[in-house]
Amino acid sequence: VPILRGVSFAVQPGECVMLIGPSAEGKTTLARLMMGLWPASGGKVRLDGADVYTWDKAELGPHLGYLPQTVELFDGTVAENVARFGDVDVAEVERVITQVGLAEMVAALPDGLNTRVGEDGAVLSGGQRQRVALARAIYGTPKFLVLDEPNSSLDEAGELALMATLTQLKSQGCCVLVITHRTSVLPAADKVLMLRDGQVAAFGPRDEVLAALQKAQQQAQQQALQQQIAAQAVQQSSGAERAL
Repeated sequence: VPILRGVSFAVQPGECVMLIGPSAEGKTTLARLMMGLWPASGGKVRLDGADVYTWDKAELGPHLGYLPQTVELFDGTVAENVARFGDVDVAEVERVITQVGLAEMVAALPDGLNTRVGEDGAVLSGGQRQRVALARAIYGTPKFLVLDEPNSSLDEAGELALMATLTQLKSQGCCVLVITHRTSVLPAADKVLMLRDGQVAAFGPRDEVLAALQKAQQQAQQQALQQQIAAQAVQQSSGAERAL
């Protein structure tokens, strides 16, 4: 059974799209398809008209940024992890570390950027690992960025840094797709895409989609209330007949 069916939408340079929907609706699957990690059984994900799955990964990779839902860091230094274990551009590493609000934390580490993070980033907290992974995702100023639950382990300061990062990336012409269940990043979103049952339930400008979803929710609540009142009336009528 296909996880996603008939999903079709476009993201323009400088736009941030928030991907929402209930759990197990295919949001992470869509993220992996858009990164070219998985092939689609039908249809294509295209970046500038080219199929991302067949594109040479060594050529495409530097132009993409991906923060997966489960953060994985490798046993190396902070700088190596941020630079994706390629040639370390120290100035660029420092820039993105500052951009995600980690400069003070890194400066407090025993060897700064050269501090080894341990297997799976064991020496860092969950929030710190997530922000290092975010710095890795935006390293080199990618043109297309997918963030899967980027604020799941962030505190208030991390949330503010994430918002500032999204705003700056948009100003640089980056296409951003954010998967989240938390509404704190909504102000940065230009459009909202909602998946339900593996299909696009809504897509469009943020305020229009949210207004439509709120209206639908109110109608559903009103209908449920009317059904409850009707059921109570039937129950009371049955009770009165038994009394007679």
